[in-house]
Amino acid sequence: MTGKSASVVLDRELLELVSSLVCLLRDGRVLFLNNAGVRMLGLSAAADAQDELFESFVVEDYRFLMEAGWELLAEEDFLPLKLSRADGQVFEAELRVRQAPSATDIFLVEARDISKFVKSAEALREREERLQGVLASVAEGIVTINDSGRIESANPAAERMFGFSRGQLVGRDMTDLLPTSARERHVRFFDAYMAGLFPTLMGRQVEGMGLRQNGSMFPMEISVSELRHGRHRLFTAILRDISERKEAEDRIRRLAHHDTLTGLPNRNLLNDRMNHALARIKRHGGHMAVLYVDLDKFKPINDSLGHEAGDAVLREVANRLMSCVRSSDTVSRVGGDEFVVVVEEITRQGEAALVARKILDALEQSIPYHEHQCQVGASIGVALFPHDGTTIEEVCKAADLAMYRVKHSGRNGYCFYSDTDGEVVAADDDRLLE
Repeated sequence: MTGKSASVVLDRELLELVSSLVCLLRDGRVLFLNNAGVRMLGLSAAADAQDELFESFVVEDYRFLMEAGWELLAEEDFLPLKLSRADGQVFEAELRVRQAPSATDIFLVEARDISKFVKSAEALREREERLQGVLASVAEGIVTINDSGRIESANPAAERMFGFSRGQLVGRDMTDLLPTSARERHVRFFDAYMAGLFPTLMGRQVEGMGLRQNGSMFPMEISVSELRHGRHRLFTAILRDISERKEAEDRIRRLAHHDTLTGLPNRNLLNDRMNHALARIKRHGGHMAVLYVDLDKFKPINDSLGHEAGDAVLREVANRLMSCVRSSDTVSRVGGDEFVVVVEEITRQGEAALVARKILDALEQSIPYHEHQCQVGASIGVALFPHDGTTIEEVCKAADLAMYRVKHSGRNGYCFYSDTDGEVVAADDDRLLE
């Protein structure tokens, strides 16, 4: 641009005030380059660019943009490309082309060095990729929830935990991951927190039940933290499937309270149930029978066929004893071949006698073990609460004494303990208990 036309097109003094590269082109050649452009391109002076093709400053891989024509480029917004300085150093730039309003053959080109921005964006992208990698590798489910209770993001572990495909959790309400019975409580607590009524809710670990997409439920542990963004609030929930932990706890609890061979309650659980039964009787009245069952002819089975045979016999005896009582009663194994049966809420002495007779009848049939038929019987001592004692210890001692009297009197029978003279009395007495 020369002479009058130059002054018509643009005021060069104003262009020198611009901090980004600004140049004027005719036929793709530089007519004017401001000082900011000189510095950006690493030139000694603007004269070094005079009459040069602008594309000579463009990295070769991006020169095809110029081939499309400057008129077409003028219709676009900022174009990303790479420029080359005089020393050959390449940098990221954004290019904007506009046609000069008073000269149709002249184009105004503005370029900005965006290298720092690109590097920051790449660093941010790398951090996000690393974060996504971490989120994808952790075992805990991580979901973010907006202040409306809807899920905005979920990591792969959360999707697997609840049985959803990738991206299916986004947009769902958090209550969709909870059983129906827990949803109202969740909403109540969430609304209370949002209203400022429950400030200690965040950061606490609580246990609850999760609901999978297929309708199955599982125990989970959840902790929630809050991030405020302006007037908006974002919540991050860490979810853990604790099914294995709960199963392990149940196994430990069961081992502590159940016999490992038969699965029956052990002495610890027996005492606990008897104490509860006695407490109910003391509050509401009633009676309870305790039967001490000691197997007859069990030792020869162990000695002749081995402990595996003995274990098989004990498991079958446990099953048969369970079939002789109600679900509210208790059958416990307290020793090698010793069992205790607690019959609650009886009104007649004969009800306890009926259970004892059922046990004897159930054990009359032999127990098969491979090609052998194992035959056992039982000596059963029966004591009543509160007739034969006012404590667990007294009633159990009475039942034990009655059982030994049966042992010494020929075995395979049952009898009651007498609270009058300590002697064993007739077993089939059907008197009302008062």
